[in-house]
Amino acid sequence: MLKGSKKYWFISIICGLFAAGLFYVYLGQVEEKYRPDDLVTVVRAAQPIHKDEIIKSDQLMTEEVPARYVHPNGVRDVSEAVGKIVSSDIAAGEEVLKEKLVGEKDKIGRLAYGIPLNKRAVSIPVNEVSAVAFNIQTGDHVDVMLTIDIESTGSDADPANTILILQDLEVLAVGTKSSKESSEVKTLTLAVTPEQAQSLVMGNERGNIRLLLRSPVDDSKFNLAPFKLNNFLQ
Repeated sequence: MLKGSKKYWFISIICGLFAAGLFYVYLGQVEEKYRPDDLVTVVRAAQPIHKDEIIKSDQLMTEEVPARYVHPNGVRDVSEAVGKIVSSDIAAGEEVLKEKLVGEKDKIGRLAYGIPLNKRAVSIPVNEVSAVAFNIQTGDHVDVMLTIDIESTGSDADPANTILILQDLEVLAVGTKSSKESSEVKTLTLAVTPEQAQSLVMGNERGNIRLLLRSPVDDSKFNLAPFKLNNFLQ
């Protein structure tokens, strides 16, 4: 049993905790009573996000705001912004707007936005034969076949080689540009790694390139030996 002043101290503490609990409940009720019933979740920048930067989850925060203060084109869920490229600067605390995120229209207007991560865009000249009768369109995938003379030694030396050098490359753009020397020059722009760009550029400069159009549902790849003229005699 508690005796003397200790008993009163204990009773005071219990009463204080009880009063604090009642006050907390009261504040909750007041907050709920006066809480707007039209709150909308908005996504804001937790820190400055710069143009052409890929948005990360730790750069964003959410907040509930009365609907009358919300921008109609604001992002409502973090998942809608994470991983997207920013087309213009976003200040810390600023609401993230959909028009500041790179979309399909931006990719069409600026080729750089459409290049996959860790890839580069490289263009090669094409003609009706090498470009599958010009049936290749943006978004298609192609393989690259190269015919090139490679000097070799021996009595059966055969310099001509046809090689499958690259496979499953995405077509970023199909273009036509005017030229003073000819009526027009047709080009095809492909998404490649820097290593793939080396073989593609070298092949285009020193040999003849033929593109193979792939089915959109075909992801197969082949490991083919170089084909020589002597192969026709085997």
